[in-house]
Order: sequence, then C-alpha cells, then structure tokens
Amino acid sequence: MPRPSRRRQSLEMLIGILGFFTAMAFLAAAVAIVRGEPSATSSLVLLACVAALGGAIVLRRRT
Repeated sequence: MPRPSRRRQSLEMLIGILGFFTAMAFLAAAVAIVRGEPSATSSLVLLACVAALGGAIVLRRRT
C-alpha cells in the first residue's frame, strides 16, 4: 500500500482541525439563535469555517 504524500497528510490534518472548529462554530451559532441573541457574528464565523472546510476538501480531492 503506497504511503500518502506529505501534502495530502497535511490537508487531512487541516480538514480535521477545520471540522472541529466548524462544529464548535455551529454549536455557538445554534445556542445564540435559540437564546434569541443577535447572532450575525456567530453566523459569519460559521460561514467562514464551512467555506474553509469545503475548500480544503476540494484541494484534497485534487491531490
């Protein structure tokens, strides 16, 4: 079985880290919405995390 390249391993680690932070941002946004607090900042952070995670996944598929 061939070993994955260093770049692919780095992208997989980045995806894991971004996945964790995306989950935390989702929870923070959901809690803010349920409490009725203004959550524009939480929603924008969540959007940025999802976009970064999607970009990392696309890069990994190309590698």
